[in-house]
Formats: sequence, structure tokens, C-alpha cells
Amino acid sequence: MTDTNKKNEYAKSVALFLAELLRSRKVTLKRAAEIAAKVVANINLVDTEEHFLRLIKELTLDFEELHHLQELISIEIKINKRKQMEKIVIEFAASIMVTDIRLASEVLRHASNDNVDYEQLRSKFPQFNEFMNKVKV
Repeated sequence: MTDTNKKNEYAKSVALFLAELLRSRKVTLKRAAEIAAKVVANINLVDTEEHFLRLIKELTLDFEELHHLQELISIEIKINKRKQMEKIVIEFAASIMVTDIRLASEVLRHASNDNVDYEQLRSKFPQFNEFMNKVKV
């Protein structure tokens, strides 16, 4: 996805969030317009999901209505990081399955724990760490 597409998706998520606030009468039209204007004015500063979250956190200081959106973005980032980790773990396991099924199974088992992240897998499994260095994640 290109940077422009990402920025459009970030802006679209704010627009949909504001539309829901308007629909449920939790925000006035004027207030929604103010929030939208601030987002539009700052969207070019956003390159990643983390930057988008930072922008929304900053805007939440002025627009408390965005607090719930901030929480939703945080959850989305965690889900995306988890999906990315699972993809890399599957690639690693598939690459070593034929030569070391025990290690592949052990890495898969540890990665299936919801509380495990890249760094924990890297420190526990040196082979996984080497693989991560090769794929540069």
C-alpha cells in the first residue's frame, strides 16, 4: 500500500468514527468539522500506524471525543503486529520443518501464546533470531 493510500485509510477511519459520533448524537456537526479539519491539517505527518496513533493521542488532548478512537487504533496496531509475527513464525517453521521438526514445533508452540512477542522468541531461539536478521524485521 502506498503512503497516499495509507494516509487516505487513516483519514477514512477518522471520518467513519466521526460519522458514527454524529449518527449517535455524541458530537455536534461543528465539533466534528473542527476535528476533521485538524486531522486533514496533520495527516501528511503520518507515515505509519504508530504515527497515526500519536497524532490521535495529541488530538485527544483537544478533542476528548477521540479517546475511544485512540483505544481502537491501539488495539488494531497490536493485532497487526501479532499477525505479522505469526506470518514470520510460520515462514521460519516452514523453512526448518524438514530439517528440525522439534525446533519448528517448539517455536510454533511458544509463538501461539498471546503474550509472546518477537523479542521473547528471538532471545529464546537463536535460530529464529538469525532468521529474523535475514528477513530484516
